[in-house]
Formats: sequence, structure tokens, C-alpha cells
Amino acid sequence: MDSPKRVEICRFPNNKRFALTFSWDDGVVEDRRVVAFFNEHALKGTFNLNAGMLRKEGKPATEGRLDASEIAELYAGHEVAIHTYTHPWLQMLDASQIALEVLEDRKALEDLVGYPVRGMAYPFGAYSPKVIEVLKALGVVYSRTVEQADPCFPPKEPLAWPATAHMFTENPLDVGQRFVKMLENPRASGVYFLWGHSYEFARPTDRWAELEKRFKPLAGHACVWYCTNLELFDYEAARGRIVIAANKRTAYNPSAVTIALNVDGRLVDVPAGKTVSLT
Repeated sequence: MDSPKRVEICRFPNNKRFALTFSWDDGVVEDRRVVAFFNEHALKGTFNLNAGMLRKEGKPATEGRLDASEIAELYAGHEVAIHTYTHPWLQMLDASQIALEVLEDRKALEDLVGYPVRGMAYPFGAYSPKVIEVLKALGVVYSRTVEQADPCFPPKEPLAWPATAHMFTENPLDVGQRFVKMLENPRASGVYFLWGHSYEFARPTDRWAELEKRFKPLAGHACVWYCTNLELFDYEAARGRIVIAANKRTAYNPSAVTIALNVDGRLVDVPAGKTVSLT
């Protein structure tokens, strides 16, 4: 059999056109309602927590910050990420304090969820070149800012990652309407990345109706990969490691993530650690 004419490394799993991901800050009781909505509609999110500010009473919190005892169960199926231990302005600290804020948060969160915590969002969205330098030494994969960009991914600097929009952005369409309009364009593709705080639905006024209004239109689209922040970065890194033979007859995937290839219009998955035939 002849070699394929072209082998393309799909941007997302199953050659999806879009990836949709969310970032939520602070770990407050209102997260429960967001997580329940996400679970119902098969959406996925990344939740950035301050371990030093979680309650330690051994029972679910009734207001404010969540209790440490409920973190693992509540966020199962989503990503828990760093937001620093006590939510300081990081650019106001020296390198040792920055490192402590990040590492103490990371270690405490890992004790709660049972897996390596590798992503982050900046408290107040504030960072500096010094902060980025420290995070690189600590092995943080990415850190979300409060800046906006379109396209937002892949970022030039993963530790200064802008989102597509804040959840209450209207441009002039709200975030759900804007996404649906993008889907209607058959030539459009890319990452749609929203961020916010769940308490914004509840304080200072009740805006919970906006949760369904803005986010339900995002759910249930076959052309969309619903992922966490870290899944997005891990897939992109794995794409860069795929090895396609010079004769285009085989492909080897040295990573831990299955990668999709478009082989002359035919979809071929290359499982983690495997070599597959492309003919």
C-alpha cells in the first residue's frame, strides 16, 4: 500500500474544531452550584483554590470559602489548580515568598485531591517577569491572567495566559451567544476560554439565572472538546512530541496522551506509548 500523501496532527482529540475550557477562582461555596450545572451538562472546569484560606472544620461550609474536607469529592472530574496559599499580590513579594506561596498551596491541594497539581491562576491577575521566572523553576505548566486575547491559545508565554473573555463579558453578544455564532462558521476553530468567580452569580445581587442563560448554549456540541485547562496544555505538548516516520507509514507517540492524526482525511488515533501503521 502506498504511503499517505499527507498526515496532519489534529489540533484537538477526535479532530474537534473547538476546545472549550473554564477557570474559576477562590474556592467558595457558590462553586457547588456551578459544578452541579457543569456535571449535568458535561462541561469541565478548572478551579483555582487558596488552600490556606479553606475552612478546616471537617464539614461542608455554609458560607464563604469551602471546607478542605469537601474539595476532593466536589471537584472530581474537574481540575484543581494553584491560586497561591493566601492570595497575595505576588509581584510585591521576593522570590522566596513567591515560591512558598505557590509550593505550600500546591502541596496542600495535592494532599486533598491525590494527584499532581500543575496549573495556576494569578491572585488579582497580577504578575511580573520575576514571578514568571520563579514559576518556571517550580515546574508550573501554565498560569492564567485576567487579560483577554483572541486567539488565546497557544499562548506565547504559558505563564502569562490570557483568556478569551470574562464570563460576564458582552462583546456585544454575551459569551454563550458569541460561541454559538462562532460554531455557525464552518471555517472557524480554536480555543474558547472563559474565567470568573462563582460568587459573581450571587453577590452583590442574585444573577444565578445567567448561569444557564450564558453557559447552556455552550454545551452538547459534537464539534467541541470539553476539557480542563491542564488537559488542553497536556494535549498541545503531546502534539509536539508525536513522531511521524519520514515515509509517512507509521507514527510513534512517546507521550501519555492519545493523539489524533488526519491521514488523507481518515482519522487515526495514536495511543500513548504506541507505534501505529498509517497505511
